[in-house]
Amino acid sequence: MQIRWIRGKEKIRFNRPHTFFCIGVRGGAKSTWLETIGCYYLEKGHTILDLFGSRDGEGLAWLRSPYAKDKKILLVHGENVTVTQAPCDSKPTAKVTLSDYEKYDIIISASPLYLSPDDEFINAALLTDKIYRRLGWKKLVYCLVREAANLFYSRLKISESQVVSKAMMTYLIKEARHMGLAMGLDSTRYYSIDIDIRNLTDFLILKSQGMTGITRDMKWLYSYLEPTMLAKMPKQHFVILSKEGSIGIGQFKEIPWHKQERENILEAVGVKVKYGEAVETGEYRGSFKTVGDREHSDIIKMYVEEGLSLNKIAERIGRSSRTPFKHIHQHNSRVEGAGFCPVCRRVKSGLDKKLARRG
Repeated sequence: MQIRWIRGKEKIRFNRPHTFFCIGVRGGAKSTWLETIGCYYLEKGHTILDLFGSRDGEGLAWLRSPYAKDKKILLVHGENVTVTQAPCDSKPTAKVTLSDYEKYDIIISASPLYLSPDDEFINAALLTDKIYRRLGWKKLVYCLVREAANLFYSRLKISESQVVSKAMMTYLIKEARHMGLAMGLDSTRYYSIDIDIRNLTDFLILKSQGMTGITRDMKWLYSYLEPTMLAKMPKQHFVILSKEGSIGIGQFKEIPWHKQERENILEAVGVKVKYGEAVETGEYRGSFKTVGDREHSDIIKMYVEEGLSLNKIAERIGRSSRTPFKHIHQHNSRVEGAGFCPVCRRVKSGLDKKLARRG
């Protein structure tokens, strides 16, 4: 990658947890630019967490990159998804540990490895929550997020409100350097993520801006750059702005192993996946949250295995005592009627055929 600075000068250090925010039109090679940055981090001995990509699984293309020959790669997948064939290790997101971020060089969380977008969002939040607990580290983790809004939706799935979700996302980026986390975000729109998050960006990357041009906040750039140049930029070109105010024009090489538009990437990289039944999650509906499959399973486990009273269970899960009473009754009715509880079976709790009774 080559950069010619036209105002000021910066050095991008790939041993630092920088945050990159790349914006431009669809098909403008934003993902390829972020992958290029990932390659630089890999070559410095750090880890890539490819967290979000398109629904067709573009992150899986790392499996045919030159790094697949000598780097350790891990595929992470949803709870009711089984990777039956892959050229690397795989495990459910729930079993990923902090040591995996040191052990593996590339960790891929791709959409085809989940039952639904909701399942992917929830599991992505679990992966980033693990990074919150990094008190010390030897390797940086470069988290690649294609379409930055996905990270917000991911936090929203496990948060009480948009305000809490935004706060969690801002906190993640604000504390990134303390957790050894570098981030590469992309978006088609500058305003798709909140100003509090944009202000934490170390480097803003402009790819082709199309007919809409740059935002009002950045019109001053036309003093340095031709509007037509920003509107229709070749895919291998970019403009870079640093938080210190430097401006540069750059060029990078095309990545030959990047996923192509009509390509079936699962077949191309030799990955086969088997899908089970979707796990239902709790959803916020105004003043209350519905009980998801995992919470139902936790209620049964606390009642059967821990011997907790209804009041103790209600206190632990933050609900009224009527909630565990209702779900224990539903569980027993299903086991007595059908021979198993489909909810407990979906989450593989091991109690799907057992009546919720103590003693």
